[in-house]
Amino acid sequence: MWIVANQLKGVLKFPGLGIEVLPEKNVDLDTLGREKAEASDQLKLAIDQGYLKTVRKTVQLDETEVNRMIEERIHSIKASLVNELSGLYRTNPELPKE
Repeated sequence: MWIVANQLKGVLKFPGLGIEVLPEKNVDLDTLGREKAEASDQLKLAIDQGYLKTVRKTVQLDETEVNRMIEERIHSIKASLVNELSGLYRTNPELPKE
């Protein structure tokens, strides 16, 4: 999410991006695509001149990185569960063993 706010009393038009930002309103630039927005000279100028102000900009992770992080977390949870269960069987001999 990359939210920017129009700091002006007028409409900001970005014809190269096909967007308009109404006075004192916010827009999520990620709806255009982060790479496209970051490469825009029009947006850079508007931010540098103080016409637009970044309200919030979160880190974008690619799908491969997100999937890797999820897999690592699943593996960690699985290892914890196996560890807990094996400890349960060792400390409580009344539980049936399969």
